[in-house]
Amino acid sequence: MKIDPASRASEKGRLRPASPTEGATQAPTIDDEYRRLELRIYARRVTWVLVFVGGLLFIGGLRFTGVDLDELEGRGKYFRPDRSICVKADWLETTVGERDRAQFCVEWLDPSDTSGNTHKLILTDVVIMKDADGKIRTHHKWKMNFVMIGTILFLALLIVLGKRVQKNLIETRRVRLGLTGTIKE
Repeated sequence: MKIDPASRASEKGRLRPASPTEGATQAPTIDDEYRRLELRIYARRVTWVLVFVGGLLFIGGLRFTGVDLDELEGRGKYFRPDRSICVKADWLETTVGERDRAQFCVEWLDPSDTSGNTHKLILTDVVIMKDADGKIRTHHKWKMNFVMIGTILFLALLIVLGKRVQKNLIETRRVRLGLTGTIKE
């Protein structure tokens, strides 16, 4: 049974063409497009708010734990004659190889360090050795930087939790708007 297109008037009094097949999926209406736009705007707002809140949590966490970002990188940790200014030198004995003494800079300033603090040679972190050719060399012991690892893990945790919260908030909003499928950014 076919219905006459002229008899199918919309609520606003305009004519609308009859669908070629009954039960076919309908094209999105203006209301659907408006709801999709509202969801995209909501998703962007949620993203920016979570970026801001995540940044505050990260900086607050660093502040609360007392981590100094300048020390985290380890700039100025080792004396470099081309870039550092020696403040105090001392005679030190070799710890490996033939026994001998050599003069080392034990306290220095690093011009790239904006704090202006002096850096000191920590004798437990360095091995002073005399080679077979008679030259005295230093070797810095490798140390695990637990503060750096903790900072990276804290940042990764914030990112993972933020993405989960973002996904849940947007999905909840999508359900409230009655939309299905994914949004296009």
